Amino acid sequence: MGEEWQDIKKELKKSLSKGQYDLWVTTIEFLGQSEDRLMLGCRNKLHIEWLREKLEPKMLAISRKFLPRTARIEYRLVSESRFEDAPDDQPHDFPVQVNFHELIRRPGPSFNPRFTFDHFVVGQCNQFAYAASMAMASGQQFYNQSVYLLSGTGLGKSHLSHAIGNHLVGKKPELRVHYVTTEQFANEMIYALRNDKIEAFKNKFRSGCDVLLLERIEFLSGKEKIQNELIYTLDELLDRGKRILCTGSTYPKDIPRLNNELKSRLGGLLVAPIESPDFKTRMEIVKRKAQTENVRLPMEIVEFLADRISGDVRQLESCLVGLIAKTNILGVPITLHYAQEIMQTMLDRLPKITIDHVQQVVCDSYQISLTELQSPSRRKELAKARKIAMYLCRQYTSESLTAIGKSFKRSHSSVLYAVNGLNKEMVEKNNKLKRQVDYISRRLETSCLSS
Repeated sequence: MGEEWQDIKKELKKSLSKGQYDLWVTTIEFLGQSEDRLMLGCRNKLHIEWLREKLEPKMLAISRKFLPRTARIEYRLVSESRFEDAPDDQPHDFPVQVNFHELIRRPGPSFNPRFTFDHFVVGQCNQFAYAASMAMASGQQFYNQSVYLLSGTGLGKSHLSHAIGNHLVGKKPELRVHYVTTEQFANEMIYALRNDKIEAFKNKFRSGCDVLLLERIEFLSGKEKIQNELIYTLDELLDRGKRILCTGSTYPKDIPRLNNELKSRLGGLLVAPIESPDFKTRMEIVKRKAQTENVRLPMEIVEFLADRISGDVRQLESCLVGLIAKTNILGVPITLHYAQEIMQTMLDRLPKITIDHVQQVVCDSYQISLTELQSPSRRKELAKARKIAMYLCRQYTSESLTAIGKSFKRSHSSVLYAVNGLNKEMVEKNNKLKRQVDYISRRLETSCLSS
């Protein structure tokens, strides 16, 4: 079993800096395995706290490769004298040579270790966004080296943001990388203004920044002073050839109450949209997540999960994690029966979207009345709104074609014709129509979550 621990340490060494590995990993004493627990000896409480906070998820994942029974790690305090008695590679009379990068490594944002480029499942829906993010992280010369990731909730914007951060911290530790949401940016600015530290704030995000990762641009809607400060920040960073990544759930030009100058700056970034994953990509996401959790998943379960959850990748992963947890606790194999139970629990927990809800959001978006939406009028704008509303009812509710048709005073065949026609039009030629449908979908999801 000692050999397995040496293999675990070798794997950890690949992903850590020399200083971190020497300080925190080489000083762990392997105490063995008891049932599903990996027993590790540590020098002091600080050592235990650091391992729990910074390294435990990675240690667990690697340990399961070599010690498959490992479900958790247990730490025990071990006398420091036991470490001192161990043979050392270097005599203590001489200073230990420190890697140059260790000297220039600066404290920076903490990136999620699971969110890397290797763990990102690439499909047609996100291929361009992945390539643009990878190019930005690796410093390839393109456009102005700045990207705007555009997608709905749970489709991978934050994953790619953290992947860029993880890549840069690992490969170019001398770079000053700042990762913030626009809410954090606003809060820092307000704090700086109140405490007479605005110059320090400006220096941090302008002269003290090589890469800015800024999430959730739509939060800035209506916040004029914060928008103005961001304009100056973006101008200086772009003028100095620095890299910028912004994320948002809609195009900058469509964000309400956003300064025209800021819309112009953000519109000048390379826009990389992420669409909802297709069935094949969803299957790959389920398989990759199961592999990460060291679980063998029957193909019928993979197909079932990928078929039932089509929009939010987070929901898809949460469903799988819930399934694994439940079957582990019960000590039973993963079957379609338990997958159906977990799925039903999740769907019961999610906000319900009704036909009435869809009709209201579509009417608000096109500024028409429900009477007009249900009317026999074939006026172009009304016909388009009606077609989109039927399509969204089919996507977001479990109602039958007959029930949907009745709500629009149409037959079920009219609904089917409208839905199939809209699908075909969006796929073949009409990107503008697809953007409108995506926009109304996001309004629908947002209004449902806030209701």
